[in-house]
Amino acid sequence: MNDQLNLEKKYDQALEFLYGLERFGILLGLDNIQNILNRIDNPQGKFDSIHVAGSNGKGSTASFITNMLTLAGYKTALYTSPHLNDFRERIRIGGELVSKESLVEAFERIKEFYDPERTTFFEFTTAMAFDCIAKAKPDVAIIEVGLGGRLDATNTINPLVSIITDISLEHEDYLGKGLAAVAGEKAGIIKKNTPVITGATRKIPFSVISAKAKELQAPLKLFGKDFKGKRTGLSSFDYSSQSLSISNMNLGMPGAHQMKNASLAIATIEELKNRGFNISDEVIREAVLKTRFPGRFELLRRNPDVIIDGAHTPEGMRLLKSSIKRNYPNRKPLLLFGALKDKNYGNLAGIIAPVAKMVMCVAPHSDRSVDSGQMSELFTELGVSSCFAPSIEDGFAKLMEMAHEDDLIVAAGSLYMIGPIRKLCGHKDE
Repeated sequence: MNDQLNLEKKYDQALEFLYGLERFGILLGLDNIQNILNRIDNPQGKFDSIHVAGSNGKGSTASFITNMLTLAGYKTALYTSPHLNDFRERIRIGGELVSKESLVEAFERIKEFYDPERTTFFEFTTAMAFDCIAKAKPDVAIIEVGLGGRLDATNTINPLVSIITDISLEHEDYLGKGLAAVAGEKAGIIKKNTPVITGATRKIPFSVISAKAKELQAPLKLFGKDFKGKRTGLSSFDYSSQSLSISNMNLGMPGAHQMKNASLAIATIEELKNRGFNISDEVIREAVLKTRFPGRFELLRRNPDVIIDGAHTPEGMRLLKSSIKRNYPNRKPLLLFGALKDKNYGNLAGIIAPVAKMVMCVAPHSDRSVDSGQMSELFTELGVSSCFAPSIEDGFAKLMEMAHEDDLIVAAGSLYMIGPIRKLCGHKDE
């Protein structure tokens, strides 16, 4: 009992320390993380990996790949961000949250070597993740980029396959202005002679990615050209490439865009099969059906229907708008909206405003949140009835009070909205 209490105390103290590092904000660059990794014997070089970057869909794509490998009998590790409610959601070993013991061990080891004047929350967390993953000895780890790619802390791995999902304007303060600049940062994960799978089909992003792949002699496969997904129903599709064809697969996640994410995952699996991995068509089909990713047009309750979507980029918001129209053609939602300052929140509001009945603005749980009153004024200027609440919890409670049974409540604008809303609707951490 005392050992368990001691572990819980150490774990809580570790989290308190880590969250304290958020004062440094976002500092792109590889010097800090590489210095730490060198001091702990470079754990990132001790496991095979797959690297996933992109503006939209990277979390879903990573989940599809992880489940395909897991169902095929391989031991996986998965590193994603942010977490919803439990910090350990960021690091999963064999499909389970990493143990508190492993996290505390990694934390205490890395704390000896970090730079107290510069090391950021994400850099320290990534070093911990790599340490935990290396000790777990997975067959393959799926690593999701935090922000951008070229200077992201995860870009210290040498993956078997690099994936770049759809690209849209995001984090321009950090990644540069315009699609070409953003695409250039994403393309920074491409490694010499390493296969690249991409869903960045628009002309400007693809031209940047293809040029980088050519420079590094990295074989490149593009969705819609080298491999394809073709819808056969609202939630079913066919996959085809030069070497693989699987018909009429059923998606377990709603949203037409999930077909593309699943196709990127299958194309990645094809590359792994070329390296000797044994993954059957039946396993791929089962994984496509069983994969869930919290906060992607996720229905949390009925009467009124409550949907949470982590849409936080213009493309993500357009996909959400399309999903609302397709699934609720005769209803305008009560919108719970919160955004971060480093997002183009004015653009996000402009995209979703036309389909909203009214908007309740809140501040996501982040020190980068846009003031809820300021956000409300923006929606009012866009011609939508709007008000604001002091917290996500208060805003959601007010919407539930005013909603009728046949109403629709949609929460969106930031990934930091997902966890609190899922919790309020009685869903456990996943």
